[in-house]
Amino acid sequence: MFGGYTDAQWAGIAFVLLGIALILAVLLRRFVPFLAALYIPASVIAGFLILLLGPQVLGSITGGWSLIPPEAASVMARLPGLMINIVFAGIMIGKNLPSVRQIWNESAPHVILGSVFSFGQFALGAFAVAFILTPLFGLPDAAGSILELSFAGGHGTIAGMGGILEEAGAPEVVDIGLGLATISMITGVIGGSILVNWAIRSPRVEVARQAPTHGDGPASLQQVRPNTGDQASPGDLGLGAMSRAFGAIAVAIALAIVILEVLRWITNAFGSHIFDAFPLFPFTVIGGFLVQLVLTATKHEYLVERRNVNDISGLALDVLIAAAIGTMSLQALGSNIPSLAILTLIALAWSVVGMLWLGHRIHRTHWFEHSIADFGQSQGNVATGFVLADMADPDRTTNAARAYGYKQLIYEPFLGGGILTAFSVPIILQIGSVAFGVVSLAATVLLILWGTLRGRRSGDRNRIP
Repeated sequence: MFGGYTDAQWAGIAFVLLGIALILAVLLRRFVPFLAALYIPASVIAGFLILLLGPQVLGSITGGWSLIPPEAASVMARLPGLMINIVFAGIMIGKNLPSVRQIWNESAPHVILGSVFSFGQFALGAFAVAFILTPLFGLPDAAGSILELSFAGGHGTIAGMGGILEEAGAPEVVDIGLGLATISMITGVIGGSILVNWAIRSPRVEVARQAPTHGDGPASLQQVRPNTGDQASPGDLGLGAMSRAFGAIAVAIALAIVILEVLRWITNAFGSHIFDAFPLFPFTVIGGFLVQLVLTATKHEYLVERRNVNDISGLALDVLIAAAIGTMSLQALGSNIPSLAILTLIALAWSVVGMLWLGHRIHRTHWFEHSIADFGQSQGNVATGFVLADMADPDRTTNAARAYGYKQLIYEPFLGGGILTAFSVPIILQIGSVAFGVVSLAATVLLILWGTLRGRRSGDRNRIP
């Protein structure tokens, strides 16, 4: 069916097959209602289609032939580590940069609760690996931060950490992490939906939601401020809107490369190699911030529209998820089922308990609408948080969606796939999972104390059962 192609041609064929898989996933989602009802993204479905039709499943049944040739699958396996740079580079570009005071006043409870979830995942995951999973099931100690990498971080974070985990002799951790990241999307939506329906039916919890749950996407993701650049034709500027957004993202990634190379040069000069295998993507957030800062300072922010950045980042994220799921190792997953089950139970229990116990103590008003968004992010990704916030408050009668959006400006560069998340693996390799767990536990306790004291001082939070 497939002839001889060059490496570049196989790369092109891989993107063609990815595009076809995404379209088939959309059709499947349309004609299988429960997939849409569970808010399972088409990119996740596409990933499973690639997995089923590729060398690992169809190829093993037919003795080697599959609809996804091994050469194309090999290209797809490398895409997540590249696409994550585009996703993170676009986080800050095209956005208004409000004052630091405004951002902090609205987002502080979200930042604190989100950080509690993340450091708690670090601690629980590290202790589970050190005391249960390594002794009983042989999981490498390098997997100590896998809960945060997978649940709060997601597919892109795990894929981006692939190089350093492989260098540490723990390549199976990547496949386990991809499996957990896929599971987290399901537990986030299903678990969040159960919590929303419980809150609506509970007379002791005030929820702003008045309308029935609907299947529309999160409204906040659709509300993008009109930009004067939309009125300018490509001829006026010499470049179309999508191309300008692509150029801005490219500059952000280039700046990130420079930052990382400088850090490598400095640390190598002092005899350290900590940044040699460090992933690029956390620094692309900094690159994107610098790009937007220059655009804002020179009053040229109109040149890059947020909707175009969203389109490019969205495409990169869909490709990332589909390729990551479609190429994860079934052999590695099959041999680590107990670890997957234990880590999933720990992550889900921590998010549920953390939300119900701390949500009303940290968020001052409309605690449920705010904390359900943080729950969603701790279990899935940023979009999952918006979906659950939309379920709890579809008319946006509270500021939960805006505050949750502001949270990403502070939280994402550091946790949930940011710099601290990326540093977790090198730190574990240096001090071990037990010591890492102790440090993470201490940070979790301090954050809980800070959040509860801050909430208590405000004196105006809603009551909880």
